[in-house]
Amino acid sequence: MRRTLLLGCILTSVVVLAACTSKSVVNTVNAPVVTSNANVAVNVNTNAAPVANVNTAQFVNVNTAPAPVVNVNAPAAALTSPLDQPTQRITKKFFGTYVTPQHSPVQPERFTGYHTAVDFETFPGEANIDVPVVAACTGKVRASQYVSGYGGVMVQQCVVAGQTVTALYGHLRLASISAKVGTTLNAGTKFAVLGKGYSTETDGERKHLHFSLHKGTVIVWKGYVSTKGALVDWLDPLLYLPKS
Repeated sequence: MRRTLLLGCILTSVVVLAACTSKSVVNTVNAPVVTSNANVAVNVNTNAAPVANVNTAQFVNVNTAPAPVVNVNAPAAALTSPLDQPTQRITKKFFGTYVTPQHSPVQPERFTGYHTAVDFETFPGEANIDVPVVAACTGKVRASQYVSGYGGVMVQQCVVAGQTVTALYGHLRLASISAKVGTTLNAGTKFAVLGKGYSTETDGERKHLHFSLHKGTVIVWKGYVSTKGALVDWLDPLLYLPKS
């Protein structure tokens, strides 16, 4: 009887010990799962960090990129204004303005295309008086003649911001042009007056000055071109004129 009880007690102890050991093993096996989860969380958060860096780099580059655009206006005042108060006069047709007879800042309009020049308008009190025109640059006079669409025209070859151009002055009173072909005309020198509006002096156009700068030495009479891309052969005079 004692031997049976002792054996039962030993068996019970073994079972309890086995159960405890088994529980410990289970807990030990599960433990790495917690550690594994912690590692995953850390790794995911760490991988997210470069996203912030990418975004920061993009914002910095995008915001600083437009800065060089300011240099476009750097050559201002490379020319003398052929008429006084240029910013008050250049108000209707700018360089590149697209016009048709139906849509134009000036009426009546007979042309279609992209404007290759800037137009200096006259003030109300100048309709019946002589408006003097001066040379915008220093250079040789290449032409002085009547041209369809302009009336009286003078063309001068100059260097503007390091580039050779032909400067065209349109809608002049041809008889008033004092500069002779082949002679050098200095910037600021008066050489003509505007033609009378809506007369043969301006070939029927309003009283104003059409002023263009064509790249190179070839004289091109076009006041308009059919495509915007063709404007690349001209300079925008407004970029080189005084701001007042």
